[in-house]
Amino acid sequence: MQTLPAMVETARKRIREWQEEGKAHCEAQQRPWVTLAFAQSLDGSLTFAQGQPSALSGEAALHLTHGLRVEHQAILVGIGTVLADNPRLTVRLIKGTHPQPLILDTQLRTPLESHVMHHPSNPPWIFTSIRAAERRRHILETRGAHVIPLVSEPGERIPLPRLLNDLWHRGIRTLMVEGGATVLTAFLEARLLDAAIITLAPVWIGGYHYINKLLISPERQAPGLMLLYHELYDHDLVLWGRPTERQI
Repeated sequence: MQTLPAMVETARKRIREWQEEGKAHCEAQQRPWVTLAFAQSLDGSLTFAQGQPSALSGEAALHLTHGLRVEHQAILVGIGTVLADNPRLTVRLIKGTHPQPLILDTQLRTPLESHVMHHPSNPPWIFTSIRAAERRRHILETRGAHVIPLVSEPGERIPLPRLLNDLWHRGIRTLMVEGGATVLTAFLEARLLDAAIITLAPVWIGGYHYINKLLISPERQAPGLMLLYHELYDHDLVLWGRPTERQI
């Protein structure tokens, strides 16, 4: 059985290979390579309840997450994750370069005291509404954040194709999406993913699910995965796959 460092290095190598294979496709679409990476319970819950953080992944799976962060230029979360988990969005458990933190925040609710606003090397890029409060935008920018308006109406969901194209033109070629539920569902609904790495924690919690709407097309096609690899990281099962459509 591989040791943990060897398993993490194997995972990083696979992601690099997949990114190289998809390079031409991403260049043609002018968008970054997108990897969804998240942990869930056996019943598909991300956490016990919306807005309440929970640690589903074990230490070994967390090392994997940090190894994957190194292989991506940017890491994306929604404002719900920032408010609930206060993530650092850095690389800490292994050696490597911090990815650029990105936040989807249409109402500019990112707290000034949040960890991401005190990132050790990369102030966050916050994507928001054109109509977001100018005073709040000014405050965030004076604290170092780069606020980028992309949508015109308050509360409107940020259009992912426009977001990805904007990131491409800012030099981002590889993107890791870590959550939360609304963001993960949006990428699945839009079929805007190139790989998914799902940590399956062997517990049932009956909590807050990350799929919050039907994703089946009128032709009864649903987003699925071609499972290419799986590994046990202590008690957690990590599934690796590339996107496909499945008939339901």
